[in-house]
Amino acid sequence: MGLLTGFLVSLLGLSISVNHNNFKKCDQSTFCRRLRNMPKDKSPYFVDKASIKAVNQSSITFLIKHEVTTAKDVHRATIRLLADNTIRVTAQEDNPVRPRYSPVDSFGDKPLKDATGSLVKADDSASFISGAIRIVVNYNPFTVSVSRGDQLIATMNARGLFHIETQLLKPSLLERAGNVIKDIGARASTFASSILNKLTSTSEIQKSEDEGQVEKEQSEEEDVGLSDEDLAKMSWEDDFNSHHDSNPRGPRAISLDITFNGFDKAYGIPEHADTFALKSTTSTDPYRLYNLDVFEYELNNPMALYGSIPYLHALSPDLSVGLMWLNAAETWVDIDYNTKSLVGRVLSSLLSSQDSTPKIDTHWMSESGLLDVFLFLGPSPKDVTRQYSNVFGAAYLPSLFSIAYHQCRWNYNDQKDVEDVDKNFDKYDIPMDVIWLDIEHTDGKRYFTWDGRKFPHSKEMINSLSEKGRNMVTIVDPHIKTDSNYHVYQEGKNYGECSIYVKDKDSNNFEGHCWPGTSSWVDYTSPCARHWWSEQFSYDKYSGSTPHLFTWNDMNEPSVFNGPEVTMHKDNLHAEGWEHRDVHNIYGHYMHRATAEGQILRSGSQSRPFVLSRAFFVGSHRIGPVWTGDNKAEWEHLKMSIPMLLSLNIAGYPFVGADVGGFFHNPNEELLVRWYQAGILQPFLRAHAHIDTRRREPWLFSEETRKLIRDALVVRYQLLPYIYTKFYEASVDNTPILRPLWYSFPHDKSLYENQVDVMFGDSLLSSPVTDAGVGSHTVTLPGDKNTIWYNYFTYSVHAPGPMGINVKLSTIPLYILGGSIVPIKKRLRRSSALMAKDPYTLLVALDPTSKAKGSVYVDDGISFEYKDTNLFSELTFENNALSCSPKGSYRDVAEVERIVIIGLKSEPSSVVYNGSKLVYSYSKLNKVLTIKKPNVNFVNKWTIELVL
Repeated sequence: MGLLTGFLVSLLGLSISVNHNNFKKCDQSTFCRRLRNMPKDKSPYFVDKASIKAVNQSSITFLIKHEVTTAKDVHRATIRLLADNTIRVTAQEDNPVRPRYSPVDSFGDKPLKDATGSLVKADDSASFISGAIRIVVNYNPFTVSVSRGDQLIATMNARGLFHIETQLLKPSLLERAGNVIKDIGARASTFASSILNKLTSTSEIQKSEDEGQVEKEQSEEEDVGLSDEDLAKMSWEDDFNSHHDSNPRGPRAISLDITFNGFDKAYGIPEHADTFALKSTTSTDPYRLYNLDVFEYELNNPMALYGSIPYLHALSPDLSVGLMWLNAAETWVDIDYNTKSLVGRVLSSLLSSQDSTPKIDTHWMSESGLLDVFLFLGPSPKDVTRQYSNVFGAAYLPSLFSIAYHQCRWNYNDQKDVEDVDKNFDKYDIPMDVIWLDIEHTDGKRYFTWDGRKFPHSKEMINSLSEKGRNMVTIVDPHIKTDSNYHVYQEGKNYGECSIYVKDKDSNNFEGHCWPGTSSWVDYTSPCARHWWSEQFSYDKYSGSTPHLFTWNDMNEPSVFNGPEVTMHKDNLHAEGWEHRDVHNIYGHYMHRATAEGQILRSGSQSRPFVLSRAFFVGSHRIGPVWTGDNKAEWEHLKMSIPMLLSLNIAGYPFVGADVGGFFHNPNEELLVRWYQAGILQPFLRAHAHIDTRRREPWLFSEETRKLIRDALVVRYQLLPYIYTKFYEASVDNTPILRPLWYSFPHDKSLYENQVDVMFGDSLLSSPVTDAGVGSHTVTLPGDKNTIWYNYFTYSVHAPGPMGINVKLSTIPLYILGGSIVPIKKRLRRSSALMAKDPYTLLVALDPTSKAKGSVYVDDGISFEYKDTNLFSELTFENNALSCSPKGSYRDVAEVERIVIIGLKSEPSSVVYNGSKLVYSYSKLNKVLTIKKPNVNFVNKWTIELVL
């Protein structure tokens, strides 16, 4: 949902986009302005070479000093070798006056595994070597380079942009001015006297805050040679629009440039409504990562949106590398392609032959927190994915219903409205699994309540849905209405075990405005507050809820209507004394987690949770899905949904989607049909709409449109066995569900900027039609002479390369990669739960060597029993035989009713299983063999032979 002003504007029928005045640009962010404008290519930092030592076989540590330094300005860095070609680099003050925040809950459940290396010191550098991996720490200037064999992969501080603003106790204004003068170096000599004279004559300097006094500062406006950055560093405080940030702990930003050598393109750092391949930011703002509620966000813009994953994937034909900048504070990232930096200072003899190779310069800037960098060294995209999952865990395995179709709008009016929507899906024979209720279902925007007039019998309503295998989702936001008669607010206010609500800078409960009016915000960074929150989902506290009611967390960036940038003040306080600026980007992640824990708690740890979140951070992929927020019913937004979802997948978040039809405005019938056709081949499938839009359930349109929407949803439900198997694989190693073509074909550079054609899992290629009124469409089928593709619907054969096709409104461009086996179900039911015992069809698409492989995963689709009771069957076709090799203990029905072998060059004389001949048919035209009722299942091991 957009912010309140946007909502009111929409009610008036006006059409506006994002108000840029509400959100900062880099030059309005004091730390971004400071760090982005640092001198390049001459680092003032050097390594104290006497300090470098091996902590153990997996780590080395050393001190980094500034050429104009004091004891307070010494930083300690650690480089740690992790298993599976992964490196971690951390840095902070050697003796910090206070700790720096580290988002440790982003890590997966398994402890990090170390690799071993050896430290070799030289006069000007030290090398940390592990097999083919060599890490070289150059002493002066300080740089860190990473190589594999003779190939230089990445260099840190090649452009001299490493910087850590030393944390201090707040000094007097005069002392702060002296620090600024020292920091600006050579400029100081030209105007130092005037600065000091000016400050001492126009400022009343009292004792520092640390002595418990208030410091009054005044200065005249005439120019004394100080920049805005210098003045900000002296005052420690900041203003934006009408909002003041007291910043009582002072500047403590961090900065590091990392150059990727020999790489062509970079991807990731979601969330932005921009191209999949990251653009150069030399003439624009950097990409910003700061979770915000942006009303009617613009496209092709690096501005921040709802979630943040500071992860970048660099790509070349021979090598993929991943970089995680693990920091939960506001972050900006500059990208520059093919820059000729002075990287030759590092290992100059090694690099002399590489000066003409492509380079990607990146510059990472965060307002606070620990400098914590992970490098995943591949070499393939799949290797990088696995290495990522080793550190941050794999995606959770969702319930089967959650990957089916969700019907939502703001808002279904009442209980009868819900019943009518449910009945009409049955009437028009359209499958559906979930109906959603937005904020209007509550009693005055009080979450965990129902409007007793509109929804007097919520349990009966939910139970009526569950009888058809369907479920319900209700919205629960982080803001709690400040109301002495609201039991949730009062319980949180009076909770004795810990503080439940976020505090303001003066340690009072923070209050701001959101949907209910004056509200308080739960402090989800507190484990105690999270436990309290999870208890609110128990059936005795959430009256009217049932096991078939699940949750949607919206507005959890957090959105604060009267706050700076429509969010929370940075000097607000959280558990353990952390400022909001330290934890902002992980706040929504913690809410997401606490809500999921609540659903697990209410079920006695028996049932998997389902919680959709708008805000997210590193590690949120282990909790539940996210979506791309408040998009518009426009063709360009349909197009942009693809690169946005690709960016999330490549950054480690497989379970993602975009609102089908667009949240704002009214799609015409062609756009709506095309959006469904695209949406069915994306991981999370939900139709959603703003309260001010016209109703858009499928049966409200023309008969043709209704049929086309139904046809698209039928394809989704047929593919559920395949999709569920891909989600299982993602739960093992975090493999993306929606993949760029280069993920499977990284050697083809022509694919690097393709953001139209996508792989849905490893076997299907989707090429949605995203232009209005077209009769033709170009599909790019990747591969070489050893690759073949088949149309999913007609089984027609296609060679790799760009292919022009004629399209009608009914056309869904979907192709099977030769060499794949795709499990589907052909029988249409009302919901996925009613399909559980239906038999399977196997689509066996042969490659040019007449081979294929695939798999199918089966469990109960809802409980945690899958961890002990499941079935994963590997399927192979070679030497004219189809074989099933099951693994696991799940023993429910998993019968195969049909096998379709596509691309079989000649008709067999017989098809034999277990000594008996099976019934089959063969199409010479399409070269397709269909075996009916083979009498096999996935529980048992078997082989079906084709006798040629």
